[in-house]
Amino acid sequence: MSFNKIPGQNKTKKILQDTISKKRISHAYLFNGNNGLGKLEMAEEFAQAIFCKNNIIDGCGNCISCRKLQHNNHPDFFKIEVQEDHSSILIEQIREMQKEINYKPYESDYKIYIINQAEKMSLEAQNSLLKTLEDPPDYAVIILTNEQKKDLIPTIVSRCQEVKLYNQPVDVIKEYLIQEKGFDKKEASLYAVLARGKYKKAVKLASKEDFVNDRDKVINFIANIEKKDNFEIYEFSDYLIKITDKDFSLFELMLSLFRDILVAKRNGNEDIINFDYKDLIINSINKFKIQELYDLIEIINKYQNYYLKNIKKDLLFPSLLFKIRNEKEL
Repeated sequence: MSFNKIPGQNKTKKILQDTISKKRISHAYLFNGNNGLGKLEMAEEFAQAIFCKNNIIDGCGNCISCRKLQHNNHPDFFKIEVQEDHSSILIEQIREMQKEINYKPYESDYKIYIINQAEKMSLEAQNSLLKTLEDPPDYAVIILTNEQKKDLIPTIVSRCQEVKLYNQPVDVIKEYLIQEKGFDKKEASLYAVLARGKYKKAVKLASKEDFVNDRDKVINFIANIEKKDNFEIYEFSDYLIKITDKDFSLFELMLSLFRDILVAKRNGNEDIINFDYKDLIINSINKFKIQELYDLIEIINKYQNYYLKNIKKDLLFPSLLFKIRNEKEL
């Protein structure tokens, strides 16, 4: 592995490589950005580049340090994450890190700790970590990965050097899927567009065995929902329960569909997400007034919040579908 295995993010890579080459490695970093951009992978590649025995600003992948890191047995590298059967990173995990950090490195000039999804630290764990960030050993490098800075206490953020990751252009992700994952151009184009700048999301969508078929069923049902009777609504609700149990991004797809209709209605079809359904989207333009589309998007966002609060799906989905079907009557 090396930085080149992560698509795009050239500005971020250059910052990290300059840090290594100029020997200005900080004690604490916050790798920040949307989920699906590869924050953890970037942090691991940064660690490998620091440890590498051969290269100056990237991991060679072949030296003993690189191989140990790749096999998760480098004695100076540690990763802290939410443990199985827990919902947060516990204060005990941070205390264990604080004990271990006092021992000098075994093989390297540095000891590197990655706290993945740092926002999942309990408040007690965050306050405990703050003590280490205030006075870390000279050889310690602590890297936090996080989606939104607001989820961490401000004093932690202020003691970290922020490393920002950005959503990437469609062409960057498309080329990655072709070159690294072996997809043909048509498949790569579809997943790259649907991923909205997040290469890990593109890979995740592509790995779902029934994704294309499920997506087709949802789009065609919602686009023709005014023709569906009550029995069909309830039957399709059962289907939605099944696919969301498999982590299908239902609400995101619904929002993208109505967003596409709105874009096509206002600006033509140059920026359609679901481009492979362009004809269906164009044919749907006259079904809705602009305000109705805004109302539908608001409804879907509202029900997505209900979904995240674990409202029962067998109640939630029929109600949502009836709302969408009856929007013109509201």
